[in-house]
Amino acid sequence: MKKNKSLLLAACLLLGGCSANAQPDAASDNTTEKTEITLWHTFTEVHEETLQNIISEFNASQDAYTVTALTQPLDGFSSKVYEAASNGTGPDMVMLDASVAADYAEEGMAIDFSDYLDINTYQSRVSEGLFEESTDFADGAWHCIAIQSTGPVFFYDKTLYDELGLSAPKTWDDVENSSKKIYEAKGIPGFAVDSIPDLAIMLLNQSGVGYIDKETKTVNWQDDRYIELVDWFAKGVQEGYFQLAPTTGDYNSGDIGAHVLGAYIGSSAGLPFLDLGDHELACTSVPQLSNGAEKWVQQWTRNIIGFKSNETKEKGVAAFAEYFTNADNAAAWAIAFGGFSPYSDADSTSAYKEYIAGNIALQALALQNDYAGALPVLKGSSTVRTELEKAVKKAATAQASAKDALNEAVQAANLALSE
Repeated sequence: MKKNKSLLLAACLLLGGCSANAQPDAASDNTTEKTEITLWHTFTEVHEETLQNIISEFNASQDAYTVTALTQPLDGFSSKVYEAASNGTGPDMVMLDASVAADYAEEGMAIDFSDYLDINTYQSRVSEGLFEESTDFADGAWHCIAIQSTGPVFFYDKTLYDELGLSAPKTWDDVENSSKKIYEAKGIPGFAVDSIPDLAIMLLNQSGVGYIDKETKTVNWQDDRYIELVDWFAKGVQEGYFQLAPTTGDYNSGDIGAHVLGAYIGSSAGLPFLDLGDHELACTSVPQLSNGAEKWVQQWTRNIIGFKSNETKEKGVAAFAEYFTNADNAAAWAIAFGGFSPYSDADSTSAYKEYIAGNIALQALALQNDYAGALPVLKGSSTVRTELEKAVKKAATAQASAKDALNEAVQAANLALSE
């Protein structure tokens, strides 16, 4: 027995030593595996190349984390993320708007970036309004890190407009009049929007009715002024000079490029996808009500939103967000996406200055800066938006009167805000 023990001891010494219980030491390997951080997104190939470049550079820049980006279908993406995040099977981060972050913040699921990053540095680099949007949550925490800002602009077929003696519209009355002339002359709709809910929200705020009352957490869209505006849009759709949905693809860029649409409101980021062939494309700011209470247009900001998991992963999300939004990367992403950079130091880069100078959509967007606004960030606001869209579509397709459709939407929206 002693001889066997001696042989075992000799073998252990020869092989480099054994533990007290003669088990191999699992920690003897000095190599440290990187923590994997997953990002779900819906970006197209045009944007994905820049995204992957930044991710690859981040992964190579440090030894603690590896970010992996997974492309997801656009349809139902927000619902899929919410379900997966609630079950603990979702990504570590996404890139969405602040209203989405509100739902996660109220459920205690969203990272507070001030636990890992300097909020004062962030505040010094972004505008006052954008900082407020990033931190305007019920718990007062910092749940969003902006990556780009875009907004709606009015794209139109200038060749067609010139042929018919039309000018770029300044009011919604102008839009109606030019659309009717285009429809009469060419038999095609003169106007459409890529986003029905955003048109509806703009009309609410321009009319002075308002979208969501943040203090009472309620909506009240049954105002006669707003019912009249929904009827106005519905009538245009039903008579053919407005268009409810694209006919050649998911966005109206295809329709205007195929010369089956005169003009549309879409994101400034859509400029790279527009090709009118031998027709000239032009762009101007979003029309306003001729007798509106105030000018208003929506500002869209996409943000990095992180989900709570463990401290190591949360630090990884914060580290990536900080890297993604440094001056050079912020400028590169804005250029790839076709939007404004939220960061003052990115604005001063030579590449960014050159990009802005040659972009007609962003030049139009800049004209709206003084009256561009963000929407209230509340739990349930995603549902509110959906219900408003349903109401406008019901009225436009004659499934219900504007008054009845809005009444139904108000009830559903207020229920969502109260939960």
